[in-house]
Amino acid sequence: MSTPAIGKLFAAMDASKGMPALEATVASIISAMLDRKKGSRDFAAHVIEDFALTQKVLKLANSAMYAPFANSASVTVTSAISILGADALLHIVLSTAMATEDEIAADKTLSRTLLAAEFARNVSAGQVEEASISTLMFDLGRMSAAKFLPEEYALLERHMASGATEDVASAEILGMTLQQLGTEVAKRWKLPREIVSIIDGSGDPVLVGIARFATSAAALMHEGKVDEVRELVSSFDLPGTDVSKLFSLIDTKAEKYPPIEVPVAFRKTESGLDELLAALTSEKRDTVEALAGAVFHAFGELLDTAHCLLFMATSSGDFTVRHGFGKGIDELRGKLRISREFKPTLFHAVIKNNVDVSISEVSKLRPAALPANYRMLLPEVRQFLILPVATSRVVGLFYCDWEIEKELSTDELLAVKKLRDLFLPYMPR
Repeated sequence: MSTPAIGKLFAAMDASKGMPALEATVASIISAMLDRKKGSRDFAAHVIEDFALTQKVLKLANSAMYAPFANSASVTVTSAISILGADALLHIVLSTAMATEDEIAADKTLSRTLLAAEFARNVSAGQVEEASISTLMFDLGRMSAAKFLPEEYALLERHMASGATEDVASAEILGMTLQQLGTEVAKRWKLPREIVSIIDGSGDPVLVGIARFATSAAALMHEGKVDEVRELVSSFDLPGTDVSKLFSLIDTKAEKYPPIEVPVAFRKTESGLDELLAALTSEKRDTVEALAGAVFHAFGELLDTAHCLLFMATSSGDFTVRHGFGKGIDELRGKLRISREFKPTLFHAVIKNNVDVSISEVSKLRPAALPANYRMLLPEVRQFLILPVATSRVVGLFYCDWEIEKELSTDELLAVKKLRDLFLPYMPR
């Protein structure tokens, strides 16, 4: 199957280093490799917890280079590692881009897929590796679209938010469903037919069932729908399933994924901002993510913003996107960063001096006035507003931008600043 989206996807993949691996997983694998008592199964137990490493190991083991050494196509990571050997595995691990746990969590698509694999590993004690790999690969189309086709994926999500089903939205935007997209990627990587058949749904019914169940459970969990996840587990009919382990996993994850609030519609007037402020002030949110989710969607609709972002200082001192609304948010989370080292950018000026900055014509700014990657990531932005979120120092940035000409009235700007102040209780002192 060939479509313009497929061509664009493959070109983007060829130009990229691929998905990042979790730093902690990489450290665990290297530690295991230094222990002479450990073998392929011990290495595999860590690899299957990570999407990037799993797909790289399977892809290389099934490549033409290793074909003479394999009796058959490698379906499990254990068999793939046995074919590759320790040196090749170490090369894969060390050459894979790495990310912190916070950075992985900020990528909602990757985070959801990893959670799905964790659900799968808790389903059946007898097929832990097969279930984890099947679930990671089952979502290959979504992962690939979100990572390498961010604009198309953002448009797909907006179609779904408007009521379209995933298959209808993806067929309209990509020319195929996400499962078909994943199948094409798996074929290009020459993954075994057994894995391709899991993605297209025609393979082992048990593994396909586990992958679908785990993917659905993770999606619901990410939306904070804990009761619905419990109902899904209760109705999941697979002999040998340890339901108590699944319920224990749900309890462990429940606090991490609070319910996502359904955005409330407000009138597109200055009073609409006041209504939003009143609604948010009357009920305290448990987390900064919950507050940002409630603020940004309605705020963006009211003021026609292209993006609304909340930057927060990390332990390293850099400022990264903690939450956001608008197209390409997943990519912005991973790539838009304000370094702790002072540079002559407007963002650093806000952080250092605790002042508001409003720019009406971004195109007139010198490149040095903007963070690295800004123009590449936000090429259509015409104007933006940055407000510091400060306690004893600036620890966050409330940022919004427009791709159209937009002039805020005095009352609107005052309301925006009040909305910014709602984040203060969630910031470190």
